Amino acid sequence: MTGCLAPGLLAAGMFGFSRLTWSWSVRAEVFALNNLLLGMLLLVAVQFNFSSLKDRVKISKVGALICGLCLTNQHTSVIYVAVLALWVLFILHREQMLSLNILVQVTMYFIAGLLPYLYLPLSALSKKARSTWGDQSSFTGFFVHLLRREYGTLDLLKDHEGQGFFWGIWAYIKHVSTDLTPAQHVLLQLFSLLCRKKRKRDILLIFLAMLTLYSAFFAWRANLDIQSPLFLGVVERFWMQSDFVLILLAAVAFHDVVSIISRLIPVQSWHVDLVFVTLLVFLQLRLNLPLCDSSRNLVVHDFAVASLSAFPKDAVVLTEGDLPSNSFRFFHLVEHMRPDLTIVDQEMLTYDWFIPMLKPHLPGLMFPGDQMFSRSGISADNKKLFTFRQLLDANFDKKPLYGCIGVQDHEPSWKETYELRPFGICDQFVKKGTKFKLEEWLRASQKFSANWTHPFPESDASWEDVASSEMWRAKTVAGLYLMEKAEHLDDQHRKANWLRKAYQVFKEAMESQKHFPAYWHKNFALVCDKLRHFSSHSEKINLVKTTVIHFKAYLNANVVDHDKEAIQDAIYKLENFLKVLQGE
Repeated sequence: MTGCLAPGLLAAGMFGFSRLTWSWSVRAEVFALNNLLLGMLLLVAVQFNFSSLKDRVKISKVGALICGLCLTNQHTSVIYVAVLALWVLFILHREQMLSLNILVQVTMYFIAGLLPYLYLPLSALSKKARSTWGDQSSFTGFFVHLLRREYGTLDLLKDHEGQGFFWGIWAYIKHVSTDLTPAQHVLLQLFSLLCRKKRKRDILLIFLAMLTLYSAFFAWRANLDIQSPLFLGVVERFWMQSDFVLILLAAVAFHDVVSIISRLIPVQSWHVDLVFVTLLVFLQLRLNLPLCDSSRNLVVHDFAVASLSAFPKDAVVLTEGDLPSNSFRFFHLVEHMRPDLTIVDQEMLTYDWFIPMLKPHLPGLMFPGDQMFSRSGISADNKKLFTFRQLLDANFDKKPLYGCIGVQDHEPSWKETYELRPFGICDQFVKKGTKFKLEEWLRASQKFSANWTHPFPESDASWEDVASSEMWRAKTVAGLYLMEKAEHLDDQHRKANWLRKAYQVFKEAMESQKHFPAYWHKNFALVCDKLRHFSSHSEKINLVKTTVIHFKAYLNANVVDHDKEAIQDAIYKLENFLKVLQGE
C-alpha cells in the first residue's frame, strides 16, 4: 500500500510482537492460521484495488478462493469476507466487468476454498477418528457442526451471559489503550483517510468498515463474563482480528505522516523513519518477551504427564471440561502415553453421535445403551438411554473409575450408591460402605502432585494457570477430605486419627514449600481448631496458637472471603481461650 519498507516493518513488527498475537501463535490454537488467511485476504484486496481493469477478474478469483479457506478455519472471518465480497462485486459491476459467466467462475473458486470441509463427512463415514466432535456423515449432522449448534450458533458458548455490547466495546478499547497505543492510531488514521489518492482512500475505508463491523458484531455476540480472567482470555483471542486491521491502518498512516514531514526535512532519504520503526519494534519485542516467551512453558505437558502416570493400570478416566479432556487425550492418543487407559469426556457422552462414532475406539468401557441421558428408557428415535449411574454400574467391578476435574451434575442418582474419594486433581468413584484403606490411599493421593514445582498462579487467566492451580490444590486435598469426613464419624478415636492425618498432610505440604496458596492457611487453621478437642493440655495450647497464626496469615493475604468477619471473631475468641489455657 505504500511501497516503503518502514511502514511494512512497523505493521509486521507491531502485530507480530503484540501480546495477543505472540501468545496465541505459540499455542495449539486456530488463531495463527486465521491471522495468516486474513493477511492473504487483505493482501489480495489491496492488489485488487491497485490493479488494472484486466487483472481484477483474475485477482477476484484468487480472493474468492481465500475467502472460502478463511471460512473453513474461523467463523468470525465471515464479516471481513462479506464486506470484501460486496465491495469487489460493486467494483466489477461499476466497471461493467460483472457478467453471469464471471459470477459463476468466482463462485466456483469460493466453493473450491470450502473443500477442506469434505474431510468432515469422509472422516465421519470412515469412523477411524479416535477423537472427534459430531457425526457429519449426514446433512443434518454436517450443518449442526457447521453452524456450531452444540456450542450455540452465533455465540461463543451455549447458556452463558456476558456484560453486553457496550462493555464488550469498552473492553476492546481498554485492550487497545494498553497494548496498541491508540492515540497514535486514531490520530494518524485521519491523515490516511483524507489522503489525496482516491484509490488508496477507498481501500482504507473498506478496511475501516471491516474493522468497525467486526468489532461491533463480536462485542454483541461475545456472551462470556469478562470479569472472569479465564473468560476474558477466551474473548481477547478474537480481538487479534481487529488488531490486524488497526495496526495496518496505523502503519499506512505513519507513512502518510512521514511523507508530509519529508516535504520539509528529508527524513526518508536519511532513513530516519526506518531507524525509528526498528527501535519501536525492538521496544515492542522487549516489552512483551517476558509475557509471551513460552520456550520453557511446560505446565500443560507436566500436568498431563503427571496425571496420566498416576492412574492404576487399565483405569477408566471420565474427564470434565477442556483442560483434562484435551490435554489427557492429546498425550494419550498422539504421544501414545498410557495406552492401557480409557479416557472419555463426560459431556460428550450426552450427545447422540458419541457412542456410534467412538465406541469402536473405547474397548475398555462398557456402554449400557446408545446415549447417556438424565433418565433411562427409549428415546423417540428408538435409542436406548442410560444414566450416569448405570454407566458406573456397568463398569465398576471391571476397572477403577475416576472423574477429572469434576463430575457431571445433570443426573445425580449415582450419589445414592457411589461417593468420590480424592485422587490428586481427580476423584475415584467408590461404592458407599467400601472399606477405607487409609494409609494406602494417602500414599497414592499425595504422590499424585508431590513433584509439582511450577509456581502457584496469581490468577486463572490461562489454561496453564488453571492447570497449576489444580495441581497445587491436589497437594492438600487429602487433608481437606479427611477433615470434612471426620465430622461425620461417631467413633471418636477414629475421628481423632483422621484429624491427625489431615494435620500431617497440611503440615508436610506447607513445610516443603516456601510459597503456597493463601487458602492453605485457612484450611490448616480449621484442622488445628478441630484437632485441639482431642489433644492434651500442652498440645492444645500449641494447636490454638497455630490456629491463630494461620488465620491471621490468611487475612493478611487480602483474599476475598465472605467469612472474614467470622474468622476475625474466631481469632478474638481463640486468643482469649489461649489466655485461659495458659492461666493468665
